[in-house]
Amino acid sequence: MTAAAAPPRGLMAIGAAGLAFEALVLLLALPAVTTAQRGHVHVAGVVYLAALAVILIVLAATLRRPGAVVAASVVQVLVIAGGVVTWPMYVVGLVFAAIWAYWLHLRRAAA
Repeated sequence: MTAAAAPPRGLMAIGAAGLAFEALVLLLALPAVTTAQRGHVHVAGVVYLAALAVILIVLAATLRRPGAVVAASVVQVLVIAGGVVTWPMYVVGLVFAAIWAYWLHLRRAAA
């Protein structure tokens, strides 16, 4: 049984950059979420989005470790679920999940 070839370093860097960019978008969405709800935003929703951003940054930094790709894939579902906080997060989550799915496709093709 042979070990699977590691994806190219550049491809891993693109994945990490995508996760970091997704975290940045979530952090930039926090002020918009609080003002769009006109003071009726739940603190738990803001904390949820901020925690997702922190998790995405950690995953971007550790993407080459075993299990990080699977964890990042699970986080994509959690970002989509962020639409419960405010509906535009459904759109943001779906867009980034599509980008992540394409990155996974490229990763499989390169290996």
